[in-house]
This record gives sequence, structure tokens and C-alpha cells, in this order.
Amino acid sequence: MSVTGTGFETCGKATLTFDGQHATPATVDDPKIYGTIVVPQDATVGPDHTIEATCDPDVDSGNAYHAEAPFTVTSGDDTTPADTRTLTLDPDHGPVGTSIDVQGTGFTQCSAKSVDLYVVEDGTTIASGIPVASNGDFSYTEIVREKTTPKTYTFRAACTGEPGIYADAVLVVESPANPVLTLAPTQDAKGATVQADGTGFTCPDVDFQWDSGDPPFATTPVPDSRAFTAEITVPADAEPGAHTIRAVCTADPDQYAEAPFTVTDEDGTETGGTQTGGTDTGGTQTGGTDTGSTGGTDNAGAVAWVVAPASLGAALILAVAAAVYFGRLHRGPRWVRGHVRATLRPAAATADLTEQSPSGEPPTRTIRLDPHADPGSASIDEVDR
Repeated sequence: MSVTGTGFETCGKATLTFDGQHATPATVDDPKIYGTIVVPQDATVGPDHTIEATCDPDVDSGNAYHAEAPFTVTSGDDTTPADTRTLTLDPDHGPVGTSIDVQGTGFTQCSAKSVDLYVVEDGTTIASGIPVASNGDFSYTEIVREKTTPKTYTFRAACTGEPGIYADAVLVVESPANPVLTLAPTQDAKGATVQADGTGFTCPDVDFQWDSGDPPFATTPVPDSRAFTAEITVPADAEPGAHTIRAVCTADPDQYAEAPFTVTDEDGTETGGTQTGGTDTGGTQTGGTDTGSTGGTDNAGAVAWVVAPASLGAALILAVAAAVYFGRLHRGPRWVRGHVRATLRPAAATADLTEQSPSGEPPTRTIRLDPHADPGSASIDEVDR
């Protein structure tokens, strides 16, 4: 209900009470006071109630003012209910950094035409003097503040100077989601442009670090949505190979996310990705002749044995074995022509390999190589091995 008093001269602070309880501050406008007081829910139905208005004693004169008026509490069956006040939060949950749309309705009884918004649990003031429209509505935007402990909070909007006229709403502050960083592409050459997408970053700015080192090589702002998209450049001095890119909150180094990135060579290949030692250089047998049995060859000519001391005989045996061994490894041209035959199978669309020389002149030494069809397979047979 609204209360108005007159004759309150030199009043510093005025208070309204219901049956001496439920003290509610009133607005002083000498010589008037006015305010609003709520009839308690547990008030008994009947006329035996009193609304009191008191004024603190004046410091100079010591005068104090007091006035009261009777009030009857009805059952409400034949009366119009008072305006219903509501307070809504949208969304009503979220982690630090979430933007909350605060809406209030039904605050027509606010004498000061404004409301104060605060947290009931600890009395923390969120905002003061939020204007109330003539229809009793108001709106305000609040962002869940940094270092707010994840738990449930009660927001209260109360008429300025009239704390008994209020409405509550519940806000659940959630634990923040772990930040995530993705890169596209995930490999490229130094100096290339890479798109970085981040989510779950509850901070205004993010730094990019190369292999978690300082200083950062790029920085980007983070919108209220806690997500960002930025283009970053691979450092010009980056070494080819595997690296790590870290996105870290500038003001909160403990909040970060990492993603792998591979720097390739200028031609797009990754250094170290190919096994250069994959060929077995010892896999070809250069000595294809079986040297384990020299006595079995048919090229050994007649050998005359001379009776001599044992040492001389051993020397002769070694000399003969060496001759046979090296003789088999190094065949001469005459032996090759007599024992090896190579046959080239012709194929269609072949071309001459020698350039024709003018008539009467010696042949040139120029060889022309022209593309031609696959001549097929060739084989080499060793005769009389």
C-alpha cells in the first residue's frame, strides 16, 4: 500500500512500520513523507492493525515526529489483488562471462521509480537505481563476473529505498567448459595463413604461442559468446616438422587450449617423413659366381705338380686358387661373346636411334632418343655356364 504523511518538519529519515514491525524506509520531502509498505502475508484478517510513520529526531531541535493510521486486513475475496511483481533472468544459468538479460514487471509501487539489484546470499550489489517505467517494468543486462564461484545465487530486485517491495529470481553459475582450439589446415609451410577456431574461452583476449613459448606471435579478441575465429600466420622462422600452437587467455594463463601443427617444406613435404635409409645397399650380390668350391670349375687347365718343400707347395696352391677365383670374376670380351647372348624383342612404332648423315660424308656421332612404345621384356641367357 502507498503511505503519505504531512507536517513532518525538518525530518532527516522517515520509517514506515506495520504494527510496529516490518520497518520500511520512506522518502522525505519536507514537510511531507511518502512510501510504500507491504502487508505481511501472516497478518490476521481484521481492523486491528496500525500503520506508523516516524521521523528521526532533529539534531538541532531534538524534535521527533510520529503519526499513525488504522488499517484493516481483508480476506481478499472481494478486493482486487495488488500488482504481481516478477523478476526473470534469461538465461538463468551459465559460466563466467555469460550475458544475462534481467527483466522486471509489476514495480508500479516504487515511489522512487527505480529498483536496486543485488545478490541475496551475500548482499553484493549488482546495480543501483535501475529506472522503472510508468507501467512498472524495467530491464538490465548483467554479465557473470570473473572469479564468480560456480553455484546457485538468488538475484533480488527491490524498489530503491523500499526493500520490502521486491521480486527474486535464481541464477545458476556453472563451471566453465574446457577451452577447445582447432586449426585448418593442420599442416602448411612457414608464412602460411591458418584459421584458428576457439570455444569455451571466458576472457576478453587470447594470445597465440608457438610451441608454448613467449612472446605470443598473434592475439585476437574473444566476443561475449566465448568463441572466436581468427587468421594467424605461421612464423617465418618456423622449422619444418611437428609443432604445437597454444591459445591462452591474456589475463588468465591457466585457461588455454592447444592444437598440433606440422610445418612442411616449401614443396609441401614434411621433412623427416621419408625414410632415407630404406634401401638395402647390400641386397645385390656383385659376386654372383660361387667361390666356395674352386675345384669344381672346368676352366682349370692342366697343372704340373712339382715336388718341393711344404712351404713352396702351399704357396703354389694359393697362387692357383687366386688365379682361378679372379679369372672367374673377370671374364674377357672373347669369353663373353662366346657364352652370353642378348636378344631384343622388336615392337611396333620404334624409331631409329642414329641420325642419318649426308651422302658421301662420314657418319655423325649424334644420337637422337625418341619416345617409343614399350619393346616388351628382354632376357639374357648364359650359355655353357
